[in-house]
Amino acid sequence: MERPLRIAIDATTWAPGRTGVGLYTERLVRAWQQLPYGDELILLTNRFAEAPRQSGLPVYGPRMPVRALWLQTALPAQLVRFRPDAALFPNYLAPIVPVPGVPYVLTVHDLAVFLYPETFTFKKRVLQRAALPWLVRRAAAVVTPSESSRRDLLRLMPTDPAKVVVTPLAAAPGLDRPPQPETVARVRRELALPDRYVLSVGTLEPRKNVVRLVEAFERVANAFADVRLVIAGGKGWRDADIVRLLRRPELQSRIVSVGYVTPEQLQVLYCEALVMAYPSLYEGYGLPVAEAMACGAPVLTSRGSSLDEVGGDAVLAVDPLDVGAIADGLARLLGDASLRADLRSRGLARAAQSSWVQTAEATRAVLARAAGHG
Repeated sequence: MERPLRIAIDATTWAPGRTGVGLYTERLVRAWQQLPYGDELILLTNRFAEAPRQSGLPVYGPRMPVRALWLQTALPAQLVRFRPDAALFPNYLAPIVPVPGVPYVLTVHDLAVFLYPETFTFKKRVLQRAALPWLVRRAAAVVTPSESSRRDLLRLMPTDPAKVVVTPLAAAPGLDRPPQPETVARVRRELALPDRYVLSVGTLEPRKNVVRLVEAFERVANAFADVRLVIAGGKGWRDADIVRLLRRPELQSRIVSVGYVTPEQLQVLYCEALVMAYPSLYEGYGLPVAEAMACGAPVLTSRGSSLDEVGGDAVLAVDPLDVGAIADGLARLLGDASLRADLRSRGLARAAQSSWVQTAEATRAVLARAAGHG
């Protein structure tokens, strides 16, 4: 058995209301704790640390209101203090000036800020577009969740291909266990869910393509009069067009917006949905697709980017830029119970092939090599 590693991890995104990178960080750390190596994991954050402390791991600050400043000042000081074998930065950014003797591994989930800059805030565009090429060059290794993201990274910021490693993600642990009937009934009451619905999951931001999905749903709504569109996702950025569309009087009776939901509520939403529609413009992985499949929800998603890898032949893929194609896909799935059953079966089988323990094992191997132990 190889000796245990001491790994420092940027845990700033592990916070209340976490989505995306925050869930990635939490699930990766919790799965890592199940590995047999006895590694020492040190969590570093500028936030009030109640959420990551639930892991039972040590959490260190200091608290600072501006993450970017903390990342370049307080965090390097902590690395000097603890002298880990390596450091993991799971949210694109790391100290511009590396700490000598502490190699770092950077997670680059996707290259959307380079490919779809108009869908991001000015701050995020400036930070990532300016810093990421430099950080990738200085990193001991880079992990991405899909071959699609790896190809994009190597094309947009050439670096040694050998140091860019794919560590695929998985559905949240426990989604393969159906919720209890009393839980389903309670969540249905809490969210005022309709009997039959198409589900949309994701933060309300332009890249999730909610406007085109709503327009596509409008086209098929009359043919499926008892079906509603349920939109689950917290407020994002540049969401004015989405909010404006959802406020249209003629849509009020057909669309249910439930906002940010808890993991328990999300599982029920997936399990009870007729269809989960995720026509995102671009994804580094697309966790909602993996999670919907794990819950047995038939999935309509986009053709292209990483979603081809995640969904394979277990989803119905359409052109996300074509409202008519999205509408046709919805009509096919809503009108064909046998197709839904087939995708449900394929999705369950596909989701069962991946786990967060596998993700943690692969990520640990990258950090071990970076530290000179692989």
